[in-house]
Amino acid sequence: MPGDAEAPVNVPAALRWLGGDRALLRDLARVFVEDAPGRSAALRAAAASRDVVQLERLAHSLKGSAAILRAARLQAACAALESAAQAGGVAPAPALLDGVDQELARVAEFFADPGWTAALEGEAPS
Repeated sequence: MPGDAEAPVNVPAALRWLGGDRALLRDLARVFVEDAPGRSAALRAAAASRDVVQLERLAHSLKGSAAILRAARLQAACAALESAAQAGGVAPAPALLDGVDQELARVAEFFADPGWTAALEGEAPS
């Protein structure tokens, strides 16, 4: 549920970060949902090919998207994967990738549910 304390996205904080621009947040959410499967596949492909440079880049990019959307758990999972890639460690990547995938799915499901906009509409612009 979008207003739940366990929600994967902090809608009020994201809206504040975006200067109260509800339309922009809706657009970012739509793009996030559309791009989520491709991002997951790209991360897994980079890990499978042991391309730590690409894995780090992809994890960093997704971490930035999560930060903008105020998806703290996804951001933390991406940071852990990015750190492992920076250290050249692809070995822990499967467990870390599973964590990123789980949080990526939670955020995508959150935004795919039309109910999330109720939280959005309840927020006054800052």
